[in-house]
Amino acid sequence: MSAIDLNCRPALADHVRLQIDPVTDDPILLFPEGVLVLNPTAHDIVLHCNGKLKVREIVATLGDDYEIDEATLLTDAVDCLTDLLARNLIVVTS
Repeated sequence: MSAIDLNCRPALADHVRLQIDPVTDDPILLFPEGVLVLNPTAHDIVLHCNGKLKVREIVATLGDDYEIDEATLLTDAVDCLTDLLARNLIVVTS
């Protein structure tokens, strides 16, 4: 699958690890080519990328925590996941 849709199930790629940087306490994705520092929203999204939850379920879960309209949250989540997919940091299944 090459695009993010509401029914796909994102998960971290096998070569990627999510952890907290021990020096800065920032959430980061570690991968063989480097490190990606995540902002708080991206971190919350990635925390739910377990390969079981659909994008629509991730957005619904995050909607309980964010005081933002669902359309904006959906756009932000899809944009984040699309970027991570383009960087080969996540995989998606249907």
